Amino acid sequence: MSLPAVLTRARHAKGLIDRDQERLNLVDRYARGLHRAPWMPAKANSEFKDLVKRSIVNVSGLAVEAPLNALRVQGFRKPGSGENAFEWKYWQKNRLDERQNAVHRAALTSGAAYVVVTPDPRRGRREPLIRAYDAISTVAVYADPAWDEFPVYALHVPEQQPDEHRTLAYLWDDVARHTVDLDAEPEAAVLATEPHGMNVCPVVRFSPAVDLRGRTRGLVEPLVTSQDRLNQQTLSLLLNEHWGAHAIRYATGLAPSERLDPETGDPLRDAETGEPVYDVPSLDPSTLLMAPNSDAKFGQLPAMPTADLLKSRRQTIEEIMGLADVPPHYLAGSNLVNLSADALAAAETSFKRFLSTLQDSLGESWESVFRLCALAAGRGEIEQDESQVEWGEKATRSLAQAADAMVKLMQQGVPLSVALRKVPGFSQADIDEAVKAAEEAARKAEAAEAEALKQQKEAGGGVDSKVRRDPSGGGRVPARAAGAGR
Repeated sequence: MSLPAVLTRARHAKGLIDRDQERLNLVDRYARGLHRAPWMPAKANSEFKDLVKRSIVNVSGLAVEAPLNALRVQGFRKPGSGENAFEWKYWQKNRLDERQNAVHRAALTSGAAYVVVTPDPRRGRREPLIRAYDAISTVAVYADPAWDEFPVYALHVPEQQPDEHRTLAYLWDDVARHTVDLDAEPEAAVLATEPHGMNVCPVVRFSPAVDLRGRTRGLVEPLVTSQDRLNQQTLSLLLNEHWGAHAIRYATGLAPSERLDPETGDPLRDAETGEPVYDVPSLDPSTLLMAPNSDAKFGQLPAMPTADLLKSRRQTIEEIMGLADVPPHYLAGSNLVNLSADALAAAETSFKRFLSTLQDSLGESWESVFRLCALAAGRGEIEQDESQVEWGEKATRSLAQAADAMVKLMQQGVPLSVALRKVPGFSQADIDEAVKAAEEAARKAEAAEAEALKQQKEAGGGVDSKVRRDPSGGGRVPARAAGAGR
């Protein structure tokens, strides 16, 4: 590709990044709890401003954290295979057990994240190097954004630039990675070109949802308006609690006492007006108010109620939880209390369906990453097309329930390796170790059975070689011994 075409593509992609940057930055701030402040008067004092800071309650961040805890890739294998595919080792070498959470968080928050797979020049270009970028500084341009697996080209503009006088960016296409100076003249804009030999643009988009027009949407953006309303309601509640939650006592018609000079005992007078100086009565819960004149009146203003504010605030929280498909008991203060595991599982039905949708979408993206790893490693055309991503089991079940279900599955002929995947908390390493131990125990049992039969033959001078399996499950027994009790 000619250098002017590379610069044209880079500047077009930079325009797309700039177009969405303000919106995506706002979404990112809301996910991290940096919300717009609720409305307050222009002349608000410091006490009021402090209450405004305390009114921020980041419920919208739960829309990302709740599903994120259940999205964990733990394998990549063909259906029916007990071992991970060859490309799984590149997952481990790039430390994606830890870094996958960052990819998933960025995709769920902003609506898109991008993973780039290229040959690692530090390892002889036969080891895939995997890097991830968020949608705030990265964009991919597709011929068909709804159906194409790989883009035509993609651009990443680092947030931290090495030189304040120019803007460096990296553009990937199906031939190479180009380092571009977006502020330079066209003839000097492309600083470097590094061929990658992948024959496709090695960028994969991760998104929780993509419509037929190629538009992506995160989980936080639909909650911004409701989150602002919740913060405003929380501020109203704090103001009520701070200034109106206590009863106010008042008295009228009191004769104030004059302040006396401690030395002479004469009434003190104001130096400017000459008027007497009166003592201000102290009104606190320990003060008893009395008056000598009959015109004095005492009363109390009742505390302002908070029930309506609490109810309105609770309704907004439930609205946010419903929009985010998050079970209500995930947030403290829910009315769901003392529920059994079955009741909790029923409350999570919608959430589980939502998780299944996310796993389908993100799983396809990870499978594309593994296919790029095969290309980067020089394994020819993309293989392992039948392999699928294995997600960790994060269901709300007790260990006893899971173990009981596992035993019933095995009684129906389900292999141990498959049944163990339904047990929460079991990693792939735990499953492999359990299968290996079971196979070793079976080999020892067969060896012990063979040794017992051999000893019986030697002791009895020859026993009928026909054996059958003990109906009680105790293994093989000699036929003559089995019929001796009849």
